[in-house]
Amino acid sequence: MDSFGRAIEVLNRWVRGICIVLSGTLFILVIAQILFRYVIKIPAPWTEEAARYLMIWMALLAAGVAFQKGHHFNIDIFTGRLRANSRQKIALFTGLLTSLFILCIILWGVPFAILGFFTISPGLEITMFLPYLAIPVAGGVMMLNLLVYLAGLKGRKDPQGP
Repeated sequence: MDSFGRAIEVLNRWVRGICIVLSGTLFILVIAQILFRYVIKIPAPWTEEAARYLMIWMALLAAGVAFQKGHHFNIDIFTGRLRANSRQKIALFTGLLTSLFILCIILWGVPFAILGFFTISPGLEITMFLPYLAIPVAGGVMMLNLLVYLAGLKGRKDPQGP
């Protein structure tokens, strides 16, 4: 699992870089939208739509990277009072439930993305396959990082939930 963990870390570095580029592009698109709408007085609908799709890709990819360290939202009012062994079992159980949910996202996201081939976005006039593809791709990143997280639960003394 060590070489698998290193491979996922390389993937995460790439995903983080992609998220940084998407964030910068999103910033530029929003500034362009403001300039078009309020300075030039000609609204450009493609900037709003492109910014929306970039935000979806960025958020979903970043959520996948957060799984590796267990940095997702976690309510620990009850589990914080339990022993480390019980917390580890609960973290493993919730991780397995989360993996089932992510598997459903991937399995249903692929046909949904393929269905997007037949729909054209109004502003950018691109096939909706590209925005919809974010769902199964991000699901794959989430699943891989969740596997690394679950494999690392054994060595942790104070596990956090996924």
